[in-house]
Amino acid sequence: MVSLMMLLLLTIIGITAMNTVTMEERMAGNLRDSNLAFQGAEAALRDGEGTLEALTLEPTLCSSAPCKIWNEDVLPFYLEDQPASWWASNAVEYGVGSSHELVSNNSDPRWFNEFLEFSRDSLTVGHGVTTGRSFFRVTARSEGGSDTALSVLQSTFVKRLN
Repeated sequence: MVSLMMLLLLTIIGITAMNTVTMEERMAGNLRDSNLAFQGAEAALRDGEGTLEALTLEPTLCSSAPCKIWNEDVLPFYLEDQPASWWASNAVEYGVGSSHELVSNNSDPRWFNEFLEFSRDSLTVGHGVTTGRSFFRVTARSEGGSDTALSVLQSTFVKRLN
């Protein structure tokens, strides 16, 4: 009788340990997926910022895809709610034309730039060339190793284009 009770106790301890290990394994996998999504979005964000950094003249803005720099207030307000198909048709794929490659992500990270406003250096109007800074919003989206891990990042980029 004591042997059976000990065997039952060891079985319960073993099942509990296996459930704990399984849960920890799932948590580690989810953390990895989340980390991949964040790293992909971060890389795509830097790619979009690099496009703006390379500008020397005021860019041509557009209102329909394909587009690298969108007009203000053309895109939907809640970008994280847009499906992957919307991002595939309206955003630029990360690393196009370069040696950058992310092989672990479920789909390629994507980014786009949106013009926000031009801020003058002076309040004087009508005298000479207007100098100032252009403000852009850079938005990037990436999935992790599966489509359940998603990361959407935004940054504001300021560039003097004169």
